[in-house]
Amino acid sequence: MDRVHQIRRGLDIPIAGGASGEIVALPLPASVAYLPRELRGMTVRPAVREGDRVAQGAVLLADKADRAMVLRAPTAGVVREIRRGARRVITDVIVDVEPEGPVEALRAFDLAALQALDRPAAVEAVLASGWWPALRTRPLDQVARPDTVPQSILVGALETGPLMPGAAQLLDPADREALQAAIYALGKLAPRVILAAGEGGHPALSGLQGIELHTFAGPHPAGDPAVQVNLVDPPRGTGQVWTIRAWDAVSLGRTLLGGRFAAERVIAAVGTGVVQPRFVRTVLGAPIRDVVGEVHPGEQRYILGSVLTGTAVTPDRWTAMGARAVHVLPEEVDRSLLGWALPMLGAWSFHSAFLKGLLNARPAGGIDLRPGRYGGVRAILPLGVYEKVIATPDIEPEFLFKALSAGDLEESLRLGLLDLSEEEAALCTYICPSKIQLDLLLRDGLEQYVKEAG
Repeated sequence: MDRVHQIRRGLDIPIAGGASGEIVALPLPASVAYLPRELRGMTVRPAVREGDRVAQGAVLLADKADRAMVLRAPTAGVVREIRRGARRVITDVIVDVEPEGPVEALRAFDLAALQALDRPAAVEAVLASGWWPALRTRPLDQVARPDTVPQSILVGALETGPLMPGAAQLLDPADREALQAAIYALGKLAPRVILAAGEGGHPALSGLQGIELHTFAGPHPAGDPAVQVNLVDPPRGTGQVWTIRAWDAVSLGRTLLGGRFAAERVIAAVGTGVVQPRFVRTVLGAPIRDVVGEVHPGEQRYILGSVLTGTAVTPDRWTAMGARAVHVLPEEVDRSLLGWALPMLGAWSFHSAFLKGLLNARPAGGIDLRPGRYGGVRAILPLGVYEKVIATPDIEPEFLFKALSAGDLEESLRLGLLDLSEEEAALCTYICPSKIQLDLLLRDGLEQYVKEAG
């Protein structure tokens, strides 16, 4: 039975520069790369050396603690460089593409074979696919560990983040079989598989077996899997719930059915810095310049992933495994003399600080929002605004953020450190009257908890 969840609190940020039109198929890029630092909780070691020629689907990286947890080459080519940062942590593994290179064959299954697997065999199959790192834990948002049995696995098929592509762009009706294959495999890893979808449905999500369907509606963060977990099956005690995006589950299913690492990706190039915002079809780890195409003159900020919780990067980098959008926003921020005293009809404010906000007018095409902060950092002010954008129940955000700011880990845990999602904290950052980066404060608290609890 479909269970409906209506999210009342949250915020849809009206950023201009959304992508539209047909998906543009890009040719194979000159190079691809993995960015292992995005994989929290996974310490990788190279399985190749610089100069090695690799097949498409060959193992490039493996987890230090579990060598069966691997990352596979999106294309065939030559390993150009393995870059390292502080403490020799791997930051990039770059492969120069060979379009006609070899393909490494993996074990292929049919749907009946996947249904017949036991848990150890399903764990082995998902690990071998190269898509295990797409499974993340709640709480902590780390890569799941194979030796843990979660309460459930939530497959998120809804995206509500600003300018982020959703099921309409990332799923094709023909993906239903691959998604079903992934669900059969995931159903062996946990006693319960939950599908979190949006209103209106999608052909690839209809008629799936082995799932418990939940429909979510409302403003962002309605599409955040962490929020969905908190509402559907919050972790109990020391238990975990794993999450995976439906489009990553499709890649897992394609790999299991086809016996070949499925590296095709649809990525959105969005933001007012892009001349022609668009959706592109490319491969995992494609160069950012290829994805965004032409940009406007001037200094631009490139954000990989969500504009709220993504990573600021340079345009000579590559797209990440977990990122389905690249935002390009102009760095130049116009200042208005005595702007606080003007009607500012072209501006928008969550707090209705401008006349346009008082008129309750939301721009149809979005506002050219930029990274400017407009003011300095101040103390956390008890104005009661954070609660308006937090969808997770029973959170007292002001007290939580104050405890985090004071470094009081025990009090932070009591106030919901492990429950609040980073997307919710980032929305609090966006509306924060004190200009405090509350999502980074939350992440620092989580890392402190991992360090002290581990």
